[in-house]
Amino acid sequence: MVNSKKLSDDLNKLTEGSIILLETSSDQSFETSMASVEALLNKNDSGIIISANRPYSNLMSVYKKNNIDTNKLYVLDLISKSQNADVEADNVMYVENASALTNISLAVNEILKNLNGKKFIFIDSITTMLIHNEPYVFARFLHSILTKMRLNGVEGLLISLEDNTNKDVRAEIAQLCDRVIKTSKLEKEEN
Repeated sequence: MVNSKKLSDDLNKLTEGSIILLETSSDQSFETSMASVEALLNKNDSGIIISANRPYSNLMSVYKKNNIDTNKLYVLDLISKSQNADVEADNVMYVENASALTNISLAVNEILKNLNGKKFIFIDSITTMLIHNEPYVFARFLHSILTKMRLNGVEGLLISLEDNTNKDVRAEIAQLCDRVIKTSKLEKEEN
């Protein structure tokens, strides 16, 4: 089980504008995501969720059940459009699928312009996005997104599954991040 308090404490200690790669196991991914979004919302005025794992309607339902303020969130849904399951709402933008990297990048730029105050970007699954993209192309995409975040002082958190992410892409991402946190190490610290 993820030590949500320890994870939240670690995330709250980070300096403004930090970008974190958070590695977790598949059975802890959901819990890790919830704790991460909650911690990011506590530090920021608004944020973008790039969702490759859950469609918008399901994500909003889960956030509301977990008392996460959805009014401060804007979702970039990479799932629903390809399944003809998009729902009209003010805080969502649909992209065809997780391989439409140019459209994802353009959407992030557009959404960032419309958000006020301190902002964050949360990518719920590097691992899922890699299933739909060539590793080299995806690494270039992430490099571009993370550079834009740095230039705009936007905080970021990217989740990937431990030992399931392409090693070259992981190395590229890790060097661009301020810190890599492994939830398996948080568990050991708890015991």
